[in-house]
Amino acid sequence: MISEHRPLPAARRILVKTLLIIAGTIGAILLYFLCERVFAGYPQYGTDILTYIGLTLVMATGGAAWIIDQRRIDADEPDADE
Repeated sequence: MISEHRPLPAARRILVKTLLIIAGTIGAILLYFLCERVFAGYPQYGTDILTYIGLTLVMATGGAAWIIDQRRIDADEPDADE
């Protein structure tokens, strides 16, 4: 049996993180454009609602990040009840 070094998991992990960063950046830019009413210039198609959708998504993303971060901080602290 030949024992091989398997760098694939590390390479895959780097690739996945890189793709997530790129997707997150593109998503953030899209949300910024939505919030700045870039795509809301067509009232005949009702695109003004895109601004409110973008703002809602920004608030939801910020709220989710805050909750996840707060849980991580609380997990490091010992319980005060002990």
